[in-house]
Parts: sequence; structure tokens; C-alpha cells
Amino acid sequence: MRCIKCGAVLNDPGYCSSCGTEIRIYNKLIRLSNTYYNMGLEKARVRNLSGAVQDLRYSLELNKNNIQARNLLGLICFEVGDVVSALTEWIISKNLEPDKNIADEYINAIQANPARLETINQTIKKYNQSLLYCQQGSEDLAIIQLKKVLSLNPKLVKAHQLLALLYIKTEEYDRAGRELKRALAIDQTDNVSLHYQAELEELTGKPAGRSQRPEKEKKDSGNPDIISYTSGNETIIMPATYKENTGVNVILNIFIGLVVGVALMWFLALPAKVQSVRNETSDQIREYSDQLAARQTEINELQSQLDALQSSAETEEEATAEESGSYELLIDAYTSFQAQDMESATASLDQVDPDQLSDNARAIYNQIYASVHAEDLQNLFDTGSAAYNAQNYEEAVTSLAQVVEIDETYENGYALYYLARSYENLGQNSEALDMFQRFAAAFPGTERATYSNNAIARLQTQVPQSDTEEDSGEDTQQSENQTQGQTGTQ
Repeated sequence: MRCIKCGAVLNDPGYCSSCGTEIRIYNKLIRLSNTYYNMGLEKARVRNLSGAVQDLRYSLELNKNNIQARNLLGLICFEVGDVVSALTEWIISKNLEPDKNIADEYINAIQANPARLETINQTIKKYNQSLLYCQQGSEDLAIIQLKKVLSLNPKLVKAHQLLALLYIKTEEYDRAGRELKRALAIDQTDNVSLHYQAELEELTGKPAGRSQRPEKEKKDSGNPDIISYTSGNETIIMPATYKENTGVNVILNIFIGLVVGVALMWFLALPAKVQSVRNETSDQIREYSDQLAARQTEINELQSQLDALQSSAETEEEATAEESGSYELLIDAYTSFQAQDMESATASLDQVDPDQLSDNARAIYNQIYASVHAEDLQNLFDTGSAAYNAQNYEEAVTSLAQVVEIDETYENGYALYYLARSYENLGQNSEALDMFQRFAAAFPGTERATYSNNAIARLQTQVPQSDTEEDSGEDTQQSENQTQGQTGTQ
């Protein structure tokens, strides 16, 4: 054994003969550090993680070289979702004891999985973004980010606690109770979770996460043959006695029912059924005759249209040649996308002119674009939502309009909803009215849909009648064009 101060070999277990350092005090610190480590280990086994962390930190304050205590502290941090703190403890442990240290296995297990490292990185970014949204007062955006965080790392206790706090602020007490219950399932003695739970119980007036027992059964005072009892807000009534039928009675009742049913069918249902079949046959004959005449008229009309289309075939071929390039590029992008070659898919898709595509082809284009440019769409949405929160509505319209053009249901409709609000704040009532109508149709029954319906009623009185008539005329023209295209296809 060597002296902790000068490194000399100890001849006397009590003192260092070289520098005079008292070794007994050091030994007491080592034993006390090991005691705190054992206490932390026992608490960790019963999932008292907060108490275990406190004991382990006491152990490391007494002896920073306690490798077992440091490795266990890293495991507990990893269990509650704090991967950065866990890696910090394990790296310090590895530097203190490079050889035969189990911290190497923990670090290698994380570093050997690049996808897991990327997930951890995304979790940290989204959690910090949710904190920024909370500081800006955007609770709805913060809730969305926290849900994404928990989908990536369900054990992050801090995220559960922050989400529960946001639910308490928005008066969604049931959801807040469920989040606190999940946090306490990970760390049963976390002081923050217990404090939030106590606040929630004080707000709701009942213990969080518990259900009331049904009231004691009692007989109906008006009818002694009926028993009623209350379960929550419901009153359940049931007969006091039950008489069980015997097998003979069941068979007899079935036989009588069959006899009565056959008799009714023979005397009542069968003649009516025969007459009904005759009437249906006559109606079908008349219907087929009318359809045949209509088909003949339709054939004549189609022949006339075919003659007209053949006369304009040369003009259409020139227009088709211009559009075929975009369709070929779209097919190349779709083929590369199916083969998971995102680089080739992106290169082909960026050369496509979406204005030359049909509605169905444009839908395929938007689907591929949303997949290969998912990060770009997320950046556009984040930029637009941040500009909206900063009341920079022109910039918000510029970013969110691009997101809605690709996917108007992006982020559960928030892109479409914020775009409508931005148009409304800019005084562009026609565009705002269109966006609110599309949102109310896509997401009915939500609080944002209620606001959208109120905005539609308000903006319809402000939009000039001429704008409404022009929109109606454009819709009619589009409908006629679609009808002509379908007829030409036939």
C-alpha cells in the first residue's frame, strides 16, 4: 500500500513514514464512501433513483476514485433518460481506471450504434426547442415537441415532468396525471414529480391516478324487486332476483318459435315475396331499356367528341411533348425512391416542373417530395412557426405556404392553421378565408376548427362579393375541364 500524498510505500498502517500523513483518516473516508455506495445500491434496487443519486454523489465527494459508485451513477442517469450525464460519468470512470473497467462496455454499446447516437442528439435538440417554446408562450408547440421527445426516449423523466406541467397549465388534468404516473414509474421518489402530483391533487380535489369506488348497493325504495347502485356518475339498476330457465323450457320455447315463424312465412311473407320479385323483374326490364337508350345517345355524343379531338391532335401532341419530360423525371424519381436511392430521387425530383403535372401525378410528386425533403419541410415549418410567434407574418406566409403546398396536414394541421392566421393578420382576407375553410374541413371537432368556423363567418362579411363570384366561376370552369378530360379518356 502506498501513501495517498507522496506515493511512498507504507510501513506503518497508521502514518506515512516519509511525509507524515495520517492514513487512518483516509481509510475512514474510503469506508464511508463505500457505505454510501451500498446505500445507493440498495435504493436503486427498489427504484428509489433520486435517493440513490444523492447517496452516490456523497460517496464520490468522499472518494472521487470510487469507480463502482461512478459507474452506478451513470447507469441511473441512463435509466432516467439523461444519456449525456451517464456518458460523462462513464468517461471520467474510464480515465481514472483504464484497465478492466465495465464503463468501457457501456460506452461501446452506445457508440457502436450510430442510429442511437443520432436519436439521442435529436432528443436533446427537441427538448431544448420545447423549452424555448415554453419561454415564448407557445404551449401547443411545446407539447408537440415533447411528444416527439418521448417517442424517441420514453424514459426521459424531465420530459414527462415538463409535459405534465404544460397539461396542468392548459387544465388537461387527466393527461397530466398520466404523465406524472409514468415519471413515478421510472423514479418512485423524484421530488419534482411528487411535488407536481401534490399540486395536481390540490387542483382537482381528488388523489391523482385513483378512481372512486362505486357506492354501496341498495334496494330501490319504490320497488323491492329492483337493486340500484351508483358507479361514478352512472346509476345502474338490476333485478333483485334471477330465475334460470331449465333445458326443457328452452327447447320448448325454441320449438314454438320455429313453428310460429314457419307459419307466418307461409301465410304472410311468401306471397308478398313472390309479388315483390315480380315487381323487381319488371322494374329491371324497364331500367335496362332506359339504360340501353341512354348508352346509344352517349355513344353518339362520344363519336362527335372523338371527331373534335382528332382535329386538335397535333396541338395536343406538342403540349404533351413538353409535359412528357416532367413525367419521365417523375417516374425516374419514383423508381429511385422505391429503391431507397434518396440521392438519385432528389436529383430527378428537383428537375420536375410540378405545374405541368396532373392532380394524381402532383399527389405522387408531393408524397416523394415530403419524404426526400422531410428535413427541409421541418425547417420550413419551424421557420414559419417561429416567424408567426414573433408576429413576422409575411415571413411566416412565405415559409408555411410552401409546407401547405406539399402537405396541408403537416404537423396535425398546424402549418395550415398558422398560415390562415398569418393571412388574417396581414389583412389578406380572401386567402385567410380559403385556408380557414380547408382547415375546418380537414380537422373538424377541434378547438382550432371552432376558431376557424368563427373566422369564416367573420371574413365572409369582409370579403367582397366579386371575389366570391370569381372563385365560384373558377371552380365551375375547373369542374367543366375535369368533365371534358374524363369524357375524352372514355
